[in-house]
Amino acid sequence: MEYRRFGQTEKQISVFTMGGMRFLHVWDKPHDQLPADSEEHCYQMLQTALDGGINLIETAKGYGKSERLIGRALPRLRQSRDQYHLMTKASPTETAGQMRRHVEDALRHMGVDHIDFFALHGINTRPLLRLSLRSGGPMSALEALQREGKIGHIGFATHAPLPVILDTIQSGRFAFINLHYYFFRQGNRTAIEAAAARDMGIFIISPQDKGGLLYTPPPRLAEQSAPLPIANFNERWILSHPAIHTMTVGMSEPSHLDLHLHSLALGKPYWGAAERAVEIRLKQAAATTELDRCGHCTACLPCPERIEIPDLLRLEHLARAHDMVAFAQYRYGLMEPNCHWVPGAHGDRCSDCGDCLPRCPQGLDIPLLVRQAHTRMHKASGS
Repeated sequence: MEYRRFGQTEKQISVFTMGGMRFLHVWDKPHDQLPADSEEHCYQMLQTALDGGINLIETAKGYGKSERLIGRALPRLRQSRDQYHLMTKASPTETAGQMRRHVEDALRHMGVDHIDFFALHGINTRPLLRLSLRSGGPMSALEALQREGKIGHIGFATHAPLPVILDTIQSGRFAFINLHYYFFRQGNRTAIEAAAARDMGIFIISPQDKGGLLYTPPPRLAEQSAPLPIANFNERWILSHPAIHTMTVGMSEPSHLDLHLHSLALGKPYWGAAERAVEIRLKQAAATTELDRCGHCTACLPCPERIEIPDLLRLEHLARAHDMVAFAQYRYGLMEPNCHWVPGAHGDRCSDCGDCLPRCPQGLDIPLLVRQAHTRMHKASGS
């Protein structure tokens, strides 16, 4: 295992983090009922991860039974509490008192007296950023809990547009950031650079799932990356960034750890001739469709129908160039106009108003492309 300094926290963190979203029955309600097989599965997953050298376990209040299952597993681990770190998260609250209760619940659920890393979960909009930072709000509680020794370091996890992420970084209130950044989604590069300039810990969210369902690539994508599995290619691309410190592995079986360890076993440099050869083939495939001209500049926004045009065209591009249809349908199915986690109306809402056409610097026929994307992706989403 490789370890990196997690920014200003000064903690040495494994480059892989054990994510807590995929334990057996973790989403089943009621969340305070913990089946014996769920407890055993969680223990086996955590023990395998720690035995493999992982030293950060990540969860959240919003991950169903996860905090409680982890709390049952921790006393059984062969490793002592000072040999691993815990990270959990909670969404911004209206008051400091509500946030304090969330932290106290997490401490009780996991059976610990302190949480090494606590993140505000989902600062995805400017109103949520203002709520998070206002006097007497959730940050006031977290900073007080930090002084009391119940929290080690405070960060934030975000699915926000880049300008909101940059504003949150520039607030100077956070020691680490959890965000999306993958080979197939590089739009947050500026945020990585801004966080690194402030010496923040940088944590990449779910690179194999959100990064393209890379555990189970379509045959065309697997052929484009051969002989290097695309999952390992993506991880090695992330590892090649020295400013990035760790990424989650959302394992659902202990054997899944082997795939991630293989990314390290392939050796250094992480970005060598084999990786560059794959990158060339992927870029050549991407260039075969007109959507390669889209620079995701957001000049086409706002859309009167609230379609997130750049996100929609990115998914359509991946489907056309690499046959990543299942991934595109999966992400498209999560889009909702009023959801700040995966915002956006579906493409069938396009009214052909034409507002976007003169704004596109590449002259793309955006309404046509949006309709084509909807036709490709709507079946699995049920829209």
